[in-house]
Amino acid sequence: MALEDRREAILARLLVVAAAVDTSFEARRNESSLPDTQKYVVLLDGDEHAIGEPPGRRADNDPPPQIVEMTPEVQFRLAGKAKDVGTALNLLRINLITAVLKDPTLLSHTVKQRSIRYAGSATATERGRSMEGGIGVAFTFAYLLRPGKEVA
Repeated sequence: MALEDRREAILARLLVVAAAVDTSFEARRNESSLPDTQKYVVLLDGDEHAIGEPPGRRADNDPPPQIVEMTPEVQFRLAGKAKDVGTALNLLRINLITAVLKDPTLLSHTVKQRSIRYAGSATATERGRSMEGGIGVAFTFAYLLRPGKEVA
């Protein structure tokens, strides 16, 4: 038996979903220094915080479950012609938002199987030999933390 870790399950699945948005991007997790001329999708695990206990009584002596919100960020990074970079980043953004908000596996890990919110995005561009750009897209996932619970 292994202890359940919904945080890790969500993050692992989020990387799979993000990588499938455009399979020409190399998927990485928690990496910040990457060569400038490649195409990457990078998952940054992000922060989380408890927002309270679900309503209801507990019949056991286990620690109470808590609702936790975490906000990971998916970043797409690419280089290209200046006129194309912004459009490409926006297309990646909307395709990622759609894929994440509709993914049944991600939803199954959340409170009431519907607790994923798009939290926002930020872009960055820089001129070098070509235009280098990136967009970070954040989501907030609310899940139930149940300390000490085992899963098969």
